[in-house]
Amino acid sequence: MLILLSTLVFAEPTATTVPKSGSCPSGYNSSGEYCKPNSSAKFAIEKIGSCPSGYNSSGNYCLASSGASLAMHKSGSCPSGYNSSGSYCLAQKEQRYTALTPTTVPKSGSCPSGYNSSGEYCKPGSSAKFAVLKDGSCPSGYNSSGNYCLAGSSAKYALPKNGSCPSGYNSSGNYCLKY
Repeated sequence: MLILLSTLVFAEPTATTVPKSGSCPSGYNSSGEYCKPNSSAKFAIEKIGSCPSGYNSSGNYCLASSGASLAMHKSGSCPSGYNSSGSYCLAQKEQRYTALTPTTVPKSGSCPSGYNSSGEYCKPGSSAKFAVLKDGSCPSGYNSSGNYCLAGSSAKYALPKNGSCPSGYNSSGNYCLKY
């Protein structure tokens, strides 16, 4: 549990496995159709045009530099709590991020339980759980909520399956789950 007293805590976004687009970004190793972060890797997002503020280019990716906030691809206007930076939305820094931290997700039908509609996005409320778009059945440890799968108490980080799962991940239907 994180308790905020007189100051706010911010941790840079956590590096997670990303789908492979050309060569893997710096700090990542190729694993099938994915790029898996090594221990010194920075958070990466696929590059669309120029990288957002606080990010540096690495092949077809943008890598977070020290102090960068979480970036996601922009679809329409950015949701509340995010600022626009070119083709990206950057989260305000008043949050702590880990792989299973609920983050704003693109809207697909109704927002999942615990999320609020914000334009073309669903923004997590205080009771939200990590969500991924549903593709068939939800992966092990996740529960269905409309067009989304929500992480349960024993859930592992899930990413959509693209070919075989990268090393360190197990297959669960159309998803890859981190060990």
